[in-house]
Amino acid sequence: MKAGRPSKDAKNALDLSDVTNAPKKTVRVNFNIDEEKYIALKKHALDSRKTVTQLLTEMIDEKIVER
Repeated sequence: MKAGRPSKDAKNALDLSDVTNAPKKTVRVNFNIDEEKYIALKKHALDSRKTVTQLLTEMIDEKIVER
């Protein structure tokens, strides 16, 4: 007998990463916007109870990604 987990010796065993979805890599986007538009965007986010990131991501998904 040897120490260790017997399941580690199995050559064809699945790892947790084999059956779960790996998170997608994210990148940071930075751009300039007119102050009045920024304030309107923040108000819209507050009214929607969402973050600006959530709002912009949804808008991008609707307008570009799902095309």
